[in-house]
Amino acid sequence: MPSTQIIDVHAHIYPEGCFTEIIKDRPEFKLVDNPRGQSLLYRGSHVMSLPQNQADLKSRLASMDAAGIGMAVLSVGALNIGWAGARDVAAARYVNDGLAAVCRQHSDRFRFVAVLPCANHPAMIEELERALGMGAAGVGIATTIGDLQLHALELRDFWREMSRRKLLVLVHPTYPCDGPQNDSGTFLSVGYPGETAMAATQLALSGVLEESPDVKIVWSHLGGGLPMILDRIDRGYQRFSKCPNPPSYYLRRCYFDTASTHGPALECARATWGANTLVFGTDVPHVPNTEKETVATLKARAWPEAELDSIFGATIKELLA
Repeated sequence: MPSTQIIDVHAHIYPEGCFTEIIKDRPEFKLVDNPRGQSLLYRGSHVMSLPQNQADLKSRLASMDAAGIGMAVLSVGALNIGWAGARDVAAARYVNDGLAAVCRQHSDRFRFVAVLPCANHPAMIEELERALGMGAAGVGIATTIGDLQLHALELRDFWREMSRRKLLVLVHPTYPCDGPQNDSGTFLSVGYPGETAMAATQLALSGVLEESPDVKIVWSHLGGGLPMILDRIDRGYQRFSKCPNPPSYYLRRCYFDTASTHGPALECARATWGANTLVFGTDVPHVPNTEKETVATLKARAWPEAELDSIFGATIKELLA
């Protein structure tokens, strides 16, 4: 067993009514029933699920206990606060109030990352201060904010503020505004890792990571496709005047969660990023039995015990401090 507390940095919970609060003025979004709960559709495409009983904290704690997980950092993942449009300030408050309420019930087991109206600097600062006052451990964003890509000029103040404060920022893939229509889930399975890779690459090549070096970014799912194509990204960086170093220089200063039960993928991520940048994550509750399976997959690796201790909790504990 790990000698440190296991902390799950990639755990989702959706406060009651938060989907409706974010999309209620957007007719192109629909929330429909499915056998396991509900599906969020955008122009007929499956964007994400709202699993049935996902807010049952008794069951969640029992599942964590069974896997040996001591704490979970809660987020709303792919639920893009920017979809609320001009209502993003009110929607952010709604979501953060709900996340904070969950954490207050079990403050020794749950932390949360706040959502913010990222493109409205005064409102962003106000909501960030309020969320931190409620116990937020950092900020959670999607790979697009509304229709904005993460390297957009409108979001530069967000990145500068996160860097100034040296805050934890969890980045989760989401459905882009120009994603395919009437897709039943292929893009979620295959395209989302690409969205992560593209967002990270653009932050590096646009100079955002050069300008904001102290933000503590955690990319989901081992960084999506990044570990497989890092050398390809590095080859052409000289064409980008605001990126004085290869993208790998900046990306290796980031962190990557282990929301994967594919052993070879974990091996590739460790070889690419280094074990000191990996942090434990599961993607619960979207994948059945994911907590136990992710723990078991990591323990099956022939890695030094000290590395596993860092991955399971020691590294993220430092980031949360």
